[in-house]
Amino acid sequence: MKKSILENRSKSTILTLVCFILFILIPTNSTSQIYRNITAYMDDFAKNELFVKKSLMDYSVSIVDSQLESRSKTTVTRIIEKLEKINTILRNTNNGFEGNTSLRDSFIKMNKKTIDCLQNGSLILDDYDYQSTLSLYEIGENFNQKETDLIAYYQELKNYETAKKIFTSRYKINSKSTESKNILEYNAHQNILFYKMNVIDEKLTTAIKEKDKKAFSDCMSLIKYMHEITISKTSEYQNVFVDNSLNDANIAYSNFIAGQKEILNNLFNDYVLQFNVLERLKKGAKPVTEENVADYNTVVRTYNTKKNLFYDVYNDTQIIKVKMYNNWLTTNSTFLKNNGQFDSIYEKYEVIE
Repeated sequence: MKKSILENRSKSTILTLVCFILFILIPTNSTSQIYRNITAYMDDFAKNELFVKKSLMDYSVSIVDSQLESRSKTTVTRIIEKLEKINTILRNTNNGFEGNTSLRDSFIKMNKKTIDCLQNGSLILDDYDYQSTLSLYEIGENFNQKETDLIAYYQELKNYETAKKIFTSRYKINSKSTESKNILEYNAHQNILFYKMNVIDEKLTTAIKEKDKKAFSDCMSLIKYMHEITISKTSEYQNVFVDNSLNDANIAYSNFIAGQKEILNNLFNDYVLQFNVLERLKKGAKPVTEENVADYNTVVRTYNTKKNLFYDVYNDTQIIKVKMYNNWLTTNSTFLKNNGQFDSIYEKYEVIE
């Protein structure tokens, strides 16, 4: 059952994080262009921005529904190759406006940051199997690093936005765009909350398979801590967008993962305790007598009862978890579709008189 959950792990977070490239500049020609005026330069810039924003968002939504690990890895490789090619084209064909390449250079720097983050894994949020092999301390360190990288990545995007404002101000260009919340940044922070709960839940699954009471208890403690963080963060996110569907889905999923302790804790401990009794009896190698065989059979029956009681409940929780997980996927996809729409025509810029 757990394997089926892993096979359905969302790869949306990878593409959602990649979608942080909100304003990619792609030259429309393979040769250098000379623009007759600044509005022509910015209008062409805006058309390319819109094209890439829509393409990345559409592809991000499609990846939510794909859920294939092989496709996810192939997609990341393709994106890196594409971004490297874009940077090369920009350097070779975009000479800026009147020799001013500050906007182009800022984009290339941001683009390079995206490539670096994809290559070093800081934007990869689907490595549940790998993370579950690490110690809880190592997992915590990785969580902190991913969040640090996320903050640094967004700072690079903000640097780009600042460079764009400086550039347009220099040439007395006014953008009709208005300040708006960054839906992809918001989505990324929601995704990382979801990621953390899934990593620790997978670690918990490993503890159950290994019948490790201490690891089980440690995982439950960390899940409780992560649940508290999720509730705190989602409370902060409650009024960021009118659409709170993704926020609510994260709360519901986190509540369920944390609620497993009350459901499973006593049953698991009883099951493992009886397993240890049986193991000690096996290793005792008592003489084969009618009384000893009867005692052994009693212990086996008790063990099977405890085991079946635990797994009956555990398997039921897995069925519910699959439904909730799939609901989160659907909610995430729908949220992006409903809130990530861009204008059907490119942004116009005008000279300030």
